[in-house]
Amino acid sequence: MTRSDVGRYLYDSSLRSHAMSEESRRPGRSPVTSHPTEAASLINNETGGYRILPGGGAYCTGIIPHHAFEVVRVQLRNWLPLDQAYLFIDAYLKAVGRPVQAFCGIEMRVPAPLSLDDWSSFNVPYLEQLDKWGLIYEGYSGVCRSNIALAVHAPKVASMCAFSYTAPASANGRSFCLSGTADVDAIGKIVAPGDVSTDAMRKRARYTIDVIGQNLDKLGLSWSHANQLAIFHVANIPDLWGPSLLGGLGETLRQGVIVYRARPPIAGGEVELEARGARQDTIVSN
Repeated sequence: MTRSDVGRYLYDSSLRSHAMSEESRRPGRSPVTSHPTEAASLINNETGGYRILPGGGAYCTGIIPHHAFEVVRVQLRNWLPLDQAYLFIDAYLKAVGRPVQAFCGIEMRVPAPLSLDDWSSFNVPYLEQLDKWGLIYEGYSGVCRSNIALAVHAPKVASMCAFSYTAPASANGRSFCLSGTADVDAIGKIVAPGDVSTDAMRKRARYTIDVIGQNLDKLGLSWSHANQLAIFHVANIPDLWGPSLLGGLGETLRQGVIVYRARPPIAGGEVELEARGARQDTIVSN
């Protein structure tokens, strides 16, 4: 996959999302306004109880809950194909007394890294669902997303393994949700394309760490606010726990790092990193 190919996908995705922007303004949608106490770049989801740091058409960069709200993460013991997952999210939120607009994050697993054509097709029904739920804002997705291709025991179809939503706060403190960050830069260029050498894997990992740190900072947060990290890779990352990579994050590592044998969802990527900051983490035996 070339730089121009990835860039073409990102551009096409943006066009699809902007095509829905007029519809996202229809009456009844949450107002698209910045909260007066936050940076002007944050979009307010008043109904859902959180503010959004925009990222793109398919997923936002991150969200922070309104005052007196928190992020709750729900893990599914039995993963659900995406068409069933949307019904599950809707029903679950109704059962806990939250509007569907409180949905703020989804964690997906796909059978294998996707080609550009497959990736583009994959996003269409997902974006249509977000639009139905009133979670597309001026062409931007209001929901965080991670999308991972497991190298072992992958699902047969694209599935949801977890999702997040906002709820009234159970305790003081800050929580957040971020999208996963892959080794693909802002203009669609894969870091060290086609290379899984020692230096290349370090560069890929370093890139994801740097971007997550920047995104936390944009939300007024730091690594210390994360309560769990997850890293996805297959090729070896030498000195991953050394001071130049994860070891440089200090006491954040006390909260734990989950390591998956997996890759990002677009062919050519080798490393993805997640920083999680839910206040509550629940496992549902569905």
